Amino acid sequence: MTWEVTLQESVVKDLRWFGRKVGRLLLVEAEALLCADPLAETRNLKTLRPNAVAQRELRLQGKYRVLFNVDEEAQTVTILLVGEKQGNKLIVQGEEFTAHHESDPTE
Repeated sequence: MTWEVTLQESVVKDLRWFGRKVGRLLLVEAEALLCADPLAETRNLKTLRPNAVAQRELRLQGKYRVLFNVDEEAQTVTILLVGEKQGNKLIVQGEEFTAHHESDPTE
């Protein structure tokens, strides 16, 4: 069973920020893993706590993060964001990304 992977328009800008070579590597690696089984629970593929941004996270090369949603009925995966993890911060296009904390139910 193969899943269809689509990108939100902003993801292209996220990938370009990393440069041509790294951006392409991240996209190819993410598509390969997400086409196979985006619902797997592994060390690098996890379900996130409920938030307004994404359902799931994929870790690539230790420091990169791909946030995405899965539509099981249509068998599609939509990549919403690609960033770099620096400590406990997620950096997207050179700036700290905080939107996923705004709907944190623990606050």
